[in-house]
Amino acid sequence: MVSVDRHLAPDEQLVHATRQHWTEIVSEFLVLALIWVVAAVLLWLTPAGEDWGTNADYVIVGLALVASLWFWLIPLLKWRSTVYIVTTKRIYKRSGFLTKTGHSIPLIRVNDVSFRATLWERLMREGTLYIQSASEQGMLTLKHVPDPEGLKDLIYGAVDAEQSDRQGGFDGQAPGPGR
Repeated sequence: MVSVDRHLAPDEQLVHATRQHWTEIVSEFLVLALIWVVAAVLLWLTPAGEDWGTNADYVIVGLALVASLWFWLIPLLKWRSTVYIVTTKRIYKRSGFLTKTGHSIPLIRVNDVSFRATLWERLMREGTLYIQSASEQGMLTLKHVPDPEGLKDLIYGAVDAEQSDRQGGFDGQAPGPGR
């Protein structure tokens, strides 16, 4: 599970936290496997016992390591550092492992929440959530969200609860004696 306690303000409670769906990094694992299959074939093709063959082996392994870092580890770290958080006060997207970025929308400013899921995404139980707000940024897009329809319903519930708390049972009448 995602640890988000350090992102919470003192007056808010965690409602839901998630990362992007695991299918976001499947292609990186396939690329990693392809890199090492190509490296293994190249190592097998280089002649053994010759000076340039040994140097070529080192170059092949070195390039495979660099390619693994670039095409697998960096995307994996990006995926691992992308967190979607819903609290009792706001919706928050945080991403990045070297350069951090964050975008939050107060629940009281949420105008609309919609989702999109292609056939493949529906089969994998993921999708994209679009959260429109009454702020200058306007839209927060959460990509590759597990169960986007469930998260949409959860956000609407949190928005309703926040709006009820803000109204505090106000019935439109001025306070009078005994009130």
